[in-house]
Amino acid sequence: MKKRLAVLAFLFILMNGKAQFSICEDYSKTHEFQNSLCATLNVPLAYGTDMDETIELFVRKFPAKQEKKGSIWLVAGGPGESGASLYPLIGQFAELFPHLDIFVPDHRGTGLSGKICPVEEGVDSPDGIALSNAEWGPCFGYTFSHAEYVKSFSISNAARDLDYLINQLSGSGSRYVYGVSYGTQLVLRMLQIHSSTLDGVILDSLVPLQDDQELDLSQRSSVVNDIGVQVLSRLESNKNTIDPPLLDQLKLVLEKSKSDDIFLKNLPNQELSQLFGMMLDIPMIRKEIPHIIRSLSKNDFGPLQKGIEDMTQFYSDYGSKYVTSAYSIPLAQIITASENNLRTQMKKEEVIEESKTLLFTSPLPKLIAENAMPTYSRDIYFAGVPDKMPPTLVIHGTLDPKTHLNGAIQHVEKLSTTNKINFVEVQDAPHFIALFAPDAFAEVVNLFINGEPLPKRLHDKNVSLN
Repeated sequence: MKKRLAVLAFLFILMNGKAQFSICEDYSKTHEFQNSLCATLNVPLAYGTDMDETIELFVRKFPAKQEKKGSIWLVAGGPGESGASLYPLIGQFAELFPHLDIFVPDHRGTGLSGKICPVEEGVDSPDGIALSNAEWGPCFGYTFSHAEYVKSFSISNAARDLDYLINQLSGSGSRYVYGVSYGTQLVLRMLQIHSSTLDGVILDSLVPLQDDQELDLSQRSSVVNDIGVQVLSRLESNKNTIDPPLLDQLKLVLEKSKSDDIFLKNLPNQELSQLFGMMLDIPMIRKEIPHIIRSLSKNDFGPLQKGIEDMTQFYSDYGSKYVTSAYSIPLAQIITASENNLRTQMKKEEVIEESKTLLFTSPLPKLIAENAMPTYSRDIYFAGVPDKMPPTLVIHGTLDPKTHLNGAIQHVEKLSTTNKINFVEVQDAPHFIALFAPDAFAEVVNLFINGEPLPKRLHDKNVSLN
């Protein structure tokens, strides 16, 4: 059977051939797209099985600015994010790697690649690839009537996609891969399955090991709270003030938000602790949290409203101009429930109870509790690490509220048992170093690519709390 499947896979690749890149249809819609090329490939829906169905994968290529000497693949996070989440950084990567072609794929289930709910998540559907309220029911029904199809949207199949794309499309020269957040998990899974011929791997904001009971996604509010308390302590230590301690003021404000009539009339329809948790992601807004807390303690809601408006504007400016920016919630739910949630039996009421004493929280634990989507079985690669890795750089923020620094440290320790891993911390940086600490990112990546000694910790003015 294994021999037969191997022959079928070889024939598939032989017949499929290399994709032909052509000028993208949307080349004129944004500045960064003007020189991009696009291609769509068909790959097996479920590798290593008797299923003969295929799925489409979309890849956007940004040719090297100077004489080509290789390629770099940018692997987005999520799960659920398309390559569009990295389009705003193309100029930055092109400057760092002028001699490399830049490839940005859409993971299966995202962007212009094949979707879990093909009709409801189609580009031409009422809300585009995002699900409208009316589309949730049909999409949900589709997942259960096509359960085997849905189960093929696993991390391991997506990792095999990535390996195939790299080998088919990279061309000559050096090969590098950059992954951020969930993208680090996907890259590492690819290296578990196949030791791809790569010259270097860059992992930005490394996820914790899948069997980490304290840092899996069901524990996200505890992670956010720990970072929030650290941020407040740091910011308060930088100010000489006679005001009551910020943590005490925040506790009182959160209590008022639950029962005080003035608060109930002026607060948005979202838990205040979640809003503060979201502010930790964006350095310039994060710095305003003390002012927002002190203002709320005086029933002044202006600074909070400005913080919310600034967050909304940031995310709108960052990615809303791309048709494929919308997050695939079905994909995120299926992968999370199958592999990245160690407390799958947890009820929403239990999540609420756990969060009662926290000052900073995340909506994620409640969203993933009581999953109702189909799931797939964990395979032999779950919670594992690659036996062999190319030269690898891990760069991580010390105040990352999504993938905690402790999780990255423990993950690197396990990776280092059989590989040499370069681990660099960025002081005060949140999640996504390439975006929020670009100066530190450029410095350490240049050192890494050139084979020069790396510091253990870097500072970046863009994220400093001093």
